Amino acid sequence: MAVHTGVSNWVLTVVCLGLSASVFSQAPYCTPTTGVTPGPNDPPFPQLPQTFQTRIEATIQDKNYTVSAEEYYDGNNNKATLTMYKAGEQFKLIFDYANDQLFYAYPDGSCKVDNLTNDNNNILFGNNVNGGKIHVFTTTGVLHFLQQNQIYMGRTAIRGVQCDHWRTCTTWNALNATFTLDYYFTTQQWVNPAGWPQIPVRAEVKGSQKMSDTVYVPFHHYYDYVNFRVEIDATSDVFLTPPGVVCPGRKQTRPVPSLKGAYIYREEIVAPINNAITEADVWYDDLYKLVRYDYRPQPNTPPYYNTDAASEIHDFNTGISYNMDKTMGNCTITPITNTSFDASINVTTSLSGKPSFVLQMKSPGQLFYLDNSYTFEGQRFARDMVCDVFISKRNDFKLGGLTLNATFQFFFLAKSYTEKNNEGNIDQKDTDIPIRLDITVSGIPYSARYNIYDFSQEHPELTKFDIRTCFDIDDKTPFKITFPGTFDAKVRVYREVFLFQSITLVSEATGVSPLRVQGVDFQMEYDQAFFVGTLLEKAPSISKFRKIQGKVLQYHNDKTISYVSLASDCADYCVTSNFTCNSFDYCPQSQVCTLSRSHTEDGTLVGTGGSCDHYSRTLGSAFRPEPDLQTVWEKLRNAVVRGLFVLNIQYDTATVAYKASDITSSVSLGGQRDPSSTGTLQHFRAMHNKYVPNYDDDIETGLSVDDCGAACVAEEVFVCNSFEYEWKTGRCFLSHFHPDDDPKKIQNNNGIDLYIRDYTSKFNMQKGTTVLSSSPVIYQGIYDVNECAKLCVDYHEFPCKSFDYCDEIGTCFIGKVHVLDVPKSGIKVSPQCDHYSRQYIDDFQHYKRKLMKMVDDRVITGLSLAECAKACVDQEASGCATFSYCGNYTECRLSGVSLSSAGQSTVQASAYCDIYSRKYFPNGKVYTAPVKAPAPSGYSGGAMAGLALGMIVLGVILAAVVVVIYLKASNKTMDDMKISFKRMDENSES
Repeated sequence: MAVHTGVSNWVLTVVCLGLSASVFSQAPYCTPTTGVTPGPNDPPFPQLPQTFQTRIEATIQDKNYTVSAEEYYDGNNNKATLTMYKAGEQFKLIFDYANDQLFYAYPDGSCKVDNLTNDNNNILFGNNVNGGKIHVFTTTGVLHFLQQNQIYMGRTAIRGVQCDHWRTCTTWNALNATFTLDYYFTTQQWVNPAGWPQIPVRAEVKGSQKMSDTVYVPFHHYYDYVNFRVEIDATSDVFLTPPGVVCPGRKQTRPVPSLKGAYIYREEIVAPINNAITEADVWYDDLYKLVRYDYRPQPNTPPYYNTDAASEIHDFNTGISYNMDKTMGNCTITPITNTSFDASINVTTSLSGKPSFVLQMKSPGQLFYLDNSYTFEGQRFARDMVCDVFISKRNDFKLGGLTLNATFQFFFLAKSYTEKNNEGNIDQKDTDIPIRLDITVSGIPYSARYNIYDFSQEHPELTKFDIRTCFDIDDKTPFKITFPGTFDAKVRVYREVFLFQSITLVSEATGVSPLRVQGVDFQMEYDQAFFVGTLLEKAPSISKFRKIQGKVLQYHNDKTISYVSLASDCADYCVTSNFTCNSFDYCPQSQVCTLSRSHTEDGTLVGTGGSCDHYSRTLGSAFRPEPDLQTVWEKLRNAVVRGLFVLNIQYDTATVAYKASDITSSVSLGGQRDPSSTGTLQHFRAMHNKYVPNYDDDIETGLSVDDCGAACVAEEVFVCNSFEYEWKTGRCFLSHFHPDDDPKKIQNNNGIDLYIRDYTSKFNMQKGTTVLSSSPVIYQGIYDVNECAKLCVDYHEFPCKSFDYCDEIGTCFIGKVHVLDVPKSGIKVSPQCDHYSRQYIDDFQHYKRKLMKMVDDRVITGLSLAECAKACVDQEASGCATFSYCGNYTECRLSGVSLSSAGQSTVQASAYCDIYSRKYFPNGKVYTAPVKAPAPSGYSGGAMAGLALGMIVLGVILAAVVVVIYLKASNKTMDDMKISFKRMDENSES
């Protein structure tokens, strides 16, 4: 009979064959037993389980060798496999009854596929037809134990185990053999490892195979069954072809997974040969043509040249890569290279008739090397999850600039599992979730495992593609577009749809890549909504071209420009030319720039150029010129003014159109505010992870939290009593609402902090005292000290300098006087009340160990620092912008000159003096120094000098008179304040 070479010969011997060295003539080995009736004392024939695994040691006595095998059988699920070991090598047969295929897995990693019905090795596990489907034998059939005509031979010991011995003489027509089959089972009294009543221990086959009418070949085999088990581990892959083995001709039984056009995932790359584990995060969007890749670059890799965490954003609308060092904050703009994992090369025909290569973005499947070359293997476990496994042998794997042959084994989450990630709502019924990818390269010791986590097939938010750090403040234009309408709770659930359409509309209206629309957000109030964002300038033209050093285009130049000083200028000529310019040559020595319609890549169409360099456009000729920032802003404004900026939102039952009514660029960007604004946060009380919905009067973007506070105190249109800050996006929400008026409206919101205007921060408290009990301005029903402080700050009839607050009776007294203005006799003890006097020093920025050169300063001695600050604030009419305080002799210098007034003052070092520059008015608004223009006069220089001297003397006299009157009116003595005056001039300064 014909048998397969290699492993199949061994398998047949395990069943019952093995040709001996001698051939002889005789009758059949034995006469088959028929009609045997069990004796009255014979035990019942053992019943075997429908699922088992066992190890078999086969001694082929007549051929002088021993083989072992691992046999797995699952009759319930119609599965069987056999793994054999001989002479140190392993072979495996997998029986695929569902698809009528038999797989031979060979030691060298190759695989052969045969039709199961016609294969000789189908005798191992059977080839029954049940209901029109091929099926394995029954259990006893697989073990070749017959349940009829057997003779009970009594009990005997096999390998020291007490066994029931059975014998039969039978024939096997398929092999034309007659033999005696002796088999031994543990007795029912013997406790076996499997926990089954009786398990096989040994089978002995002795007989002959008929070769002709007169020629028989004898054989004698022993089969010992070891480690017999009645179950198979559910996590085992014994019924699958070996991992990483591709079987040509395998039937495709499951479609290759198809990925959607956008996804987000994190990958863990395990490289055993290097003992290295690296991680990366990927955001992919085929609609926007954007890819973001966060990783750590290899050492000395441009453009980073370090191993700090990096983020690359590839814009396939323009062919530009934005490379950001996440540690240093640096950004380098370069062209996308053909070695990038997300780029593929498209071969076209150039004007010269020779091949031309341009880059394009890989499709969703290409990014994972998914194509029709994969075949479905079955299901395996990966990361403790059941996965559908696909395998492919391919020749396009790129590694270190090389293209290699590799085997890809891809694991996708089985349909029986459901994944719920934190990026959005995923419907597992129509989604294939990649879990793991194993790559093995042929010929070199390289393998890698890509574990894929948090896979979400949704469009990434454009905020994930943030390239604002790559542009200066002058290359950004913020905007806010207003939409009237009703935005109730039912509409707000569509916020992401509003945001997505708004970005798309801006891109279409302006003709720019969505990547140039940054810092986006869509905020809804009940009767209006705002789309805010920032427009970016276009990237430098040179970043759209790949440099091929020392080469020039050999076949076609369409335009030559002389006296071009830089390659970047040549790139500008190319992208703004009146024809489709796809490449250029630049020669720095001769300053010659030549433009060409031809496209090249990797030097395919170029030759040696000496000192000249060739620049090839990254993308193909379909690229359109980009407008500059001013043009983009004008186009966007025009679209809104002409009524073309309309959002069409599809709801469950209808489509509603929202037309933009207004657009403005009056939106603050981070970095434009005075950095000294950090002091404004002391005027607010923070509540973490809280917010008040539906009370936003203004929305600003791109701010730090202190800039947000500065925007609140500087607000002119309304009184800003609170603000919310979203830490992740830098969005700032200003509100007139003071949460203390209705604390029940405060709600939880992770990632957003609520800052409530704390008006008491402007005051110093003296507990248990009252100063204003006789004040005519009294508010009752005030049960919060902050509300009382706000009444003082907002009071307009007179400058409120202090207040008394009596908590137990809910009473607030507003007063004109500061505690420093009141004699000690006027301060009374009152356990029910507290006094708050304005803390003027908080309105100033402190500069240590510095002194301003005097310019018309007013100098007072004998004051404390707090009294000096008060004196500056009290002289509002005099415009006190700065004061210096010298602690060595308690000298207070009041000046109308601001530190920000360039050219008006000189700052010098001082060992004992500090400068305090005015930053805020008492009500918290940002201080602006008055601009004083010199009035024209008819006086000569000498007359002006005399007048100045006279005014100094008169000023001193008037100041003394005013102070004396002030002290008497305040019931103060000269001893209380200890104020004195002295004249200071340039020559007397220390």
